[in-house]
Amino acid sequence: MTLPLGSGPIAFDRDQAASLARLLREVEQFLDECDESVEEALDAHFALSPASEAFSAALCFHTDRIEAALN
Repeated sequence: MTLPLGSGPIAFDRDQAASLARLLREVEQFLDECDESVEEALDAHFALSPASEAFSAALCFHTDRIEAALN
């Protein structure tokens, strides 16, 4: 079930935001270190090349923003 997107902010407490930032950073690092077979699978699945680099950059950007807000 997909809920409609609202236009207002979503509240996270500091622990939730820090946990989300750690998770995003871990996924970013995985994408940076993945081998060619994983990169090819991501490219094929998302029809985007290089998908791993694109998603890694997006994760880095959003994680940096969360971490900056926590400091």
